[in-house]
Amino acid sequence: MAELKRARPEVLLVAADGPRDDVRCMQVRDHVLAEIDWPCKVQTRFLDARQGCRNAVSSALEWAFALHDRLIILEDDCLPHPSFFEFCAAMLDHFQDAPEIMQICGSNLTGMRPEGGRSYYFSRFGPIWGWASWRRAWVAYDIEMKAWPELSKSTRLRQLCPEPFEAGWRREVFGAVHRGEVDTWDYQWAFAKLRLGGLNVIPSVNLVSNIGFGPDATHTLSPASPCAELAVHELPMPLQHAPVVSAWQEADRAYLAQVVGLPEKACSFRGVRRVIRSFFKR
Repeated sequence: MAELKRARPEVLLVAADGPRDDVRCMQVRDHVLAEIDWPCKVQTRFLDARQGCRNAVSSALEWAFALHDRLIILEDDCLPHPSFFEFCAAMLDHFQDAPEIMQICGSNLTGMRPEGGRSYYFSRFGPIWGWASWRRAWVAYDIEMKAWPELSKSTRLRQLCPEPFEAGWRREVFGAVHRGEVDTWDYQWAFAKLRLGGLNVIPSVNLVSNIGFGPDATHTLSPASPCAELAVHELPMPLQHAPVVSAWQEADRAYLAQVVGLPEKACSFRGVRRVIRSFFKR
């Protein structure tokens, strides 16, 4: 809330899962509303009953994109650097009419920095710990992933997943989500972007820190995770734009190795499956 106060958005949407009779839920809602002390239009969506990560977050985003054609999105455990908001706003303007760009990211989880002092690079992977997008991109979202069974059996999946073990990782993860074994909303968004060949804009420095790792978390349980509470840094302005819109393959390989944990060299598929299962438990 302190960073939102500093950013002073003119429109603020607040969505929260239930249940309404949980004292902690009510305390959070009251705290957020009480801290809004700058002039802004506030729109709320507070659920009476608990829906969980899959349905509560996805339906909140559906609600928000129905109201506005572009959004900057922060979940409760994501702490942004002040320049995060300026970066997102600039990128939303710059790539408004570029359909291949589907997400602006606040997180740089690998530390990869583009050459030439450029402010960002493009990736096939887009963390959702502080992000922004447009309604034009969100219309591709399908919580049920109805297109997954056909794509999973096609040769096109290999074309969309050029790195070693990537297609196998995608099959394991997307298959589990499609079967309803994982209570989440974000892999469906990752699938929508993959299916369309969409790209993500990654800042040259990390702009968002996830401070929600711990035993009370839903998914991010391990405080020892290399992605927990990463330092944030200021992104210098004015922005230095990338000359070509293309995924940086070296950075994508670093993401698979450092964040997902996939091996860069050949090993047993059983070992890859162990890595994937541990990824779900982070």
